[in-house]
Amino acid sequence: MRNFKIGFWAVIFGLIGIVIFQNQDFFMVKQSLGIDFIFTKYETPELFRAVFFVAIFFTGFIISYIFTLFDRLRFRKVVTSLGTTIDSQNKNISSLINELESLKEGLSEKEVSSGNNKENKEEKEQKST
Repeated sequence: MRNFKIGFWAVIFGLIGIVIFQNQDFFMVKQSLGIDFIFTKYETPELFRAVFFVAIFFTGFIISYIFTLFDRLRFRKVVTSLGTTIDSQNKNISSLINELESLKEGLSEKEVSSGNNKENKEEKEQKST
């Protein structure tokens, strides 16, 4: 599986490299972006389009990380609470097992003692006859 992942990502990066290499003319053109507010106007310095693509990619990556961060923190709390529930249930199970074993031991002692009583009664009856 590990070799498959390495091969898969090698193919993906290879395809991306081919697309960039074949479109060098597009990515190497300098361009500036401008924002025109009502009261002011702002333009970025001229940068290669490839820089804009990389910046937009990392911006999207950071935004998606931030949105999933809240879910991961919430799920971490759920996992810890479920872990404490599992621990308490395991303690309850072990106490029930111990109680069951003690009841079995008590029952077997009664059988042994009742068996001895029966043997004693039979011996007494044989002696009396």
